[in-house]
Amino acid sequence: MTEVIVSVEKSADIRNIVANVRQIRGVAEVEVQEKMEFEPIYGLPYTYKERMEDIRRAEENYAMGQTTTSEELKKRVAVW
Repeated sequence: MTEVIVSVEKSADIRNIVANVRQIRGVAEVEVQEKMEFEPIYGLPYTYKERMEDIRRAEENYAMGQTTTSEELKKRVAVW
């Protein structure tokens, strides 16, 4: 058996996806599991939603040239 995982942004889209997948020959079962965006990431002190927001902001900062080199960071840390 092969398992396929699909991530969907809008919950309304999932109904269409499930209906279409059920029509595919050979599909034995369609199971829908909702992953809550505020679900904590196991072993980490933040949620999935918070981590994705941090990544989005980091990508924006990088695109705007707002970065710090490792050498600059080492200089800052040395002062602590």
